[in-house]
Amino acid sequence: MKNCKMPIDAVLAVTYRCNAKCKMCDIWQIKNHDDMDVLSYSKLPRELKYINISGGEPFLHSKIVEIISNIKKTCPNSNIIFSSNGLAVELIKQRVGDILKIDPNIGVAISIDGIGKVHDKVRGIDGIYIKALETIEILKKIGVKKIKIAFTLTNDNLNEMKKVFDLSRKLKVEFTMSAMQNSDIYFGNKKNVLRHDNVKMKEIFKYVIKKELKTWSLKKWARAYYVNGLYNFLIGKGRKLPIQAAYDHFFMDPKGDIYPSVVDSQLMGNLSKAKDFKQAWCTNKNDELRSKLKSGLAQPSWMICTVRTAIRRNIFFVGLWVLKSKFIKL
Repeated sequence: MKNCKMPIDAVLAVTYRCNAKCKMCDIWQIKNHDDMDVLSYSKLPRELKYINISGGEPFLHSKIVEIISNIKKTCPNSNIIFSSNGLAVELIKQRVGDILKIDPNIGVAISIDGIGKVHDKVRGIDGIYIKALETIEILKKIGVKKIKIAFTLTNDNLNEMKKVFDLSRKLKVEFTMSAMQNSDIYFGNKKNVLRHDNVKMKEIFKYVIKKELKTWSLKKWARAYYVNGLYNFLIGKGRKLPIQAAYDHFFMDPKGDIYPSVVDSQLMGNLSKAKDFKQAWCTNKNDELRSKLKSGLAQPSWMICTVRTAIRRNIFFVGLWVLKSKFIKL
């Protein structure tokens, strides 16, 4: 077990219960919900710095407040952000209000994949766009400091990307994005194939990149680099940074099963069955898996959860790209 450093980044799917019917995800069709005992979250590694609480819709977990309490006691230096569809407005208001008493620095990312009916179509629920906007306003009022709009690129909304980015600026919230991808263990095992003209996609991606680079925010510069990397990945140019899945990062499903990321199906262990996280993480089998992933056998992906720590570990390379791109035309 040569490479058994504790991870610092995680996506935790606390439940697969979901109240949306997204076109790119079939999680909402899962019928059996065997969520892990909330006490098991106290076994997470203390070293975690970045935690994305996901689902399904995480606020549908009846014990989400207790889960966050356990996580913060165990991982006191963690930055927690929720990924939500924003549909259950009053429930989110209530539960976020309670969670703010535990951690006043949490963030919430609300999915918006287009304006009006376009978003409703992508998420499979009439009126979910209005609910998402309402949730954003309520989150502001109750004191959430870090609010994001999360855009997912599908085959239905490329032309909406600029509009949603501009909406984030208008609402004075952050913008983050991803593209629909495939996974044997996530998205309800739905098979997605993204089909877009590369020239059109380049034009739209450049719009966001240039807008982010025009600011004097280090965070937005890093996001511009991420968006550029996503474009290159989608047109077949691969990853520009080494993968950190199974090293810095892991994904855990509601049962406690641990995987390198949401797109890597190699089971690393189960937190609920282990004495502690180290017992699940530090095994000879997982060392062999890490070696294979580093050798290029990982499932191809470009997601902020597996790129975030790679950006930090390659800050000189990323900074050089930012300088060239900000002061020399892309």
